[in-house]
Amino acid sequence: MAGTATAIDYDPFAPDFYTSDPFGTYRRMRDESPVYWSERYRWYALTRFEDVRAAALDADTFLSFEGMDIDDSRLEQVPPGSIGSMDNPRHDQVRSVVQPYFLPRRIAELEDGIRAVVRELVASWRDRGAGGRGMVDIAQELAWPMPFDVFFHLMGLPSRHEKDPVERARRDQLEHWTHELKDRVPGTPHLTPVARAATAGVQQFFIDLLEERRRHGRDDLVTRFVHADIDGVPFVDAEVTPNSEVSGLMMILFLGGVESTAGLTGTLFKLLAENPDQRALLQKDPSLVPAAVEEALRLVTPLQLTARTTSREVTLHGVTIPAGGRVVLIPGAANRDERQYPDPDRFDVTRPRGRHLGFGEGVHGCLGAPLARLEARIALEEALPALGDYELAGPPTFYPSSPNMYVWKNLPLTFGRSGRRPHVEAVHHRTTTVTLATSEFEAEARVAAKREVADGVVTLTLREAGGRPLPAWEPGAHVDLVLDGAPTRQYSLCGDPADHSGYRVGVLRDADGRGSSRFVHDELSVGDTVRVRGPRNNFPLVDSRTYLFIAGGIGITPILPMIRAAEAAGADWELVYGGRRRASMAFLDELARYGDRVSVRPQDETGLLDLDSLLGTPRPGTLVYCCGPEALLAAVEQRCAGWPRGALHVERFAPRPQTAPVRTEAFEVVLAQSELTLTVPPDRSILSVVEEAGVGVLSSCAEGTCGTCETAVLDGVPDHRDSVLTDDERQADDCMMICVSRSCSERLVLDL
Repeated sequence: MAGTATAIDYDPFAPDFYTSDPFGTYRRMRDESPVYWSERYRWYALTRFEDVRAAALDADTFLSFEGMDIDDSRLEQVPPGSIGSMDNPRHDQVRSVVQPYFLPRRIAELEDGIRAVVRELVASWRDRGAGGRGMVDIAQELAWPMPFDVFFHLMGLPSRHEKDPVERARRDQLEHWTHELKDRVPGTPHLTPVARAATAGVQQFFIDLLEERRRHGRDDLVTRFVHADIDGVPFVDAEVTPNSEVSGLMMILFLGGVESTAGLTGTLFKLLAENPDQRALLQKDPSLVPAAVEEALRLVTPLQLTARTTSREVTLHGVTIPAGGRVVLIPGAANRDERQYPDPDRFDVTRPRGRHLGFGEGVHGCLGAPLARLEARIALEEALPALGDYELAGPPTFYPSSPNMYVWKNLPLTFGRSGRRPHVEAVHHRTTTVTLATSEFEAEARVAAKREVADGVVTLTLREAGGRPLPAWEPGAHVDLVLDGAPTRQYSLCGDPADHSGYRVGVLRDADGRGSSRFVHDELSVGDTVRVRGPRNNFPLVDSRTYLFIAGGIGITPILPMIRAAEAAGADWELVYGGRRRASMAFLDELARYGDRVSVRPQDETGLLDLDSLLGTPRPGTLVYCCGPEALLAAVEQRCAGWPRGALHVERFAPRPQTAPVRTEAFEVVLAQSELTLTVPPDRSILSVVEEAGVGVLSSCAEGTCGTCETAVLDGVPDHRDSVLTDDERQADDCMMICVSRSCSERLVLDL
């Protein structure tokens, strides 16, 4: 024997191997014994990336006829006809029967069904977490049931909602057998009698299913197998037995498709619990979800090892493996090889895309990789918004399986503590529809105080329902107030940005409005709960040495924290505050402490604001901030036409009056990410057309005042009709509010 003894003890059969420090053992093997010889089990093991990959790609030297397993399952659970135990040319012939049904474009067609499965599994979690102490076993409540449901759908098997009790019992029995056939004598390669009986049960289940589909075909994968042929020869024999090729194909699709996906999904959520900084990146930028899936596949590979048998003598790193030698390839070690990856033990969802062996390579590369990727991605996209900033609730339980697999049986999580329940949007991407968690905060808030601060004006103090701190904000920010029974409206934050315990908003009763302000005034009481979303800032305070603040009526609300900030910064500032009557002007008591910096000018006492005196002569170095009714804003904009560009900043609570659009005919909108071209007719908004096409865009006011639907423009000239963008921002033509804005050109290209 060419191998030499080593002090490294690599024993994947040890009950605690995968829960202790397998990756530390792998590191030593890569460094000290890259061709490891196990005297106990009589096989060699390869751990370095280049070695494992080269062996996987060299199917003529590293043969599969003895199976991919290193325990007794290769003798007792894997039929001789299993595709995983085949070499070419037969391997490729059998794979050709099933490969067309697992191409990415075919798998993409399953997305809606998979998403419906996951949404149903996740549906109850939001209510559990509402009180701040929700708990979920992510393994038992998502990672395992999801791939079961998907596989059963592919094979035309009973769903969880099957009404026929006999059919439902058959499904339950198959799930039960699936777990039992993993039963092993601890610390050994040997199956227990329970595993043998379960194996026989699963095999007979599939034989009966194949025979039933032969008699009564359906639109499912099993029926296609039954009627498939290879070069004119039927793939399924007249009599199906446990040793038939189709039996082996069914077993490997079932066991591989369910267990590996369960392992990947559970591991993803565990890694994100252990690395909250990476989870925060996904919450901020959900486009990183596919990268997170790939990084989890690399870091904690579900299929940790696979076996081959050499057809010839192989010498590697000074060790000679004889012909007929059993070789264990360990992708779980190769994927952490520091020779291949910088900082290989770090979970990094921004890691540059590179090759990994998470799904193997070569002729035995994972057939179901596109499906597993899709399921894991959907699981993250749907569950992360419900879980928010979750934590591990205790030590997870490892799944007692073959030594090949890294899977969790129980993975308890607690969630809801942070109050972060991001808004969920369905977003169409290429040929699929995904659900994304936006970066915006959304939470239940309780009305801690309600106070009348002027005729027709009340303030609400809102505190997070669980008593947790609310997100930071800066002067000019507003939040959405999501009310039951009234439209969602935006209200400026008018409290102290340094106080994270609560938000204060001021609400003017608008008898002619959409009903939100009337609801706040007439229906909302201290102790009631509402939802707040945001904060969002389209009216930020730019640093300056001198400010002129002009407020009209309820427009004082965003100005209040600006004044506080300007005062704290030592800036020179003044406020001119107009209103119909002194009694209708809110916050006069708070403004009194600023003395003559504040000029209060009720219309019934002093007339209209003298804007010519205020703004007739531009003041170098002075920024003008104005908020109030449209008539005031329009007048201020007119007077500031001669001021330096960028000197004037305004915020509108209602949309500015609209003139006729530049184009009165239809135009095309190209959605670059989704690869869709849509026609926007004269009587519809871009937003409505985009949403009708299944492309979700976060929106709120639908009238161009809140800035929520801001969308990047890649090509074309927008017809800006919003009340948010500044003149400079409009001239840049690199973004637009698609709820109201249209197109000057025949074609717009948007980053959607």
